[in-house]
Amino acid sequence: MQQGFYVYRNNIYYGNYREEQVSGNQKVSISRPECILTDRQFNEEDQAVRLWENHSLLEPEYTDLQAMILKMRSFMNLGMEEDVDFSAVEEKLEIPFPAELKLVYTAIHNQGEYFAGVEHFLPLDDIYIEQGIIVFFKKKRAPIAGYDIESGCLAHYYKREWGIEKSDFCCYQFCVGRMLTIALENKPVIKKGRCKGRFVTTLDIERELENFCNEKYHLLSEFNVYGIAVMYSDEGLIAWIRSNGFYADIHAGAIDEAHLEVIGKHLDQITWH
Repeated sequence: MQQGFYVYRNNIYYGNYREEQVSGNQKVSISRPECILTDRQFNEEDQAVRLWENHSLLEPEYTDLQAMILKMRSFMNLGMEEDVDFSAVEEKLEIPFPAELKLVYTAIHNQGEYFAGVEHFLPLDDIYIEQGIIVFFKKKRAPIAGYDIESGCLAHYYKREWGIEKSDFCCYQFCVGRMLTIALENKPVIKKGRCKGRFVTTLDIERELENFCNEKYHLLSEFNVYGIAVMYSDEGLIAWIRSNGFYADIHAGAIDEAHLEVIGKHLDQITWH
């Protein structure tokens, strides 16, 4: 591990990162003072590194993951601050269980929907290591995703081989994304639709949707995946909205169809299929 300045969500931090995952750098001094979120002293020439999209967990990401799970408990089925004993899986794997997976499994523990679908998390007892990968997610019986022990990155299984894509999700982002889509698919009412207007042409879908947040609708801003925004309500609605500048769609689930009709009217630029 390397210690130094790094960029996360356009802010500057100081801490540990993996040097082999650096993709670029910038001078710390060019950042606005409010974006420098460390008390570490720096000089004119000090550099802050930028990391691969798919990188090992950073300290502020761990904090964001904790915040996300706390918010997600208000609109989906997750465990409530339950202590989960990871000693058995750690003894089986013969390594510490990764910090992000501990948070995820504490949240989904004893919540059957996350382990029962075609695409599913593996129960703790079924997690295993293959080719240096902690395998925790499958489609039917075939592995899909795992945690690369050496790098801390998300690994995908494709054509009988494990690989790491620098531009992929981080491991915790993959987990949160799958938790959200599984919870969404298990809502009593589900709809898909096309987006129009600014939702298509925007280069920042989350920023565009900030205009539609109020006391009822909120954004899961800590998710921090370019081109994807997650909107939710305290009534249990989940809306997954994607936009790439040319095309945009929405996938939403709720406990009642009326809730989907209301958010469709609220966002206005939605056509349900």
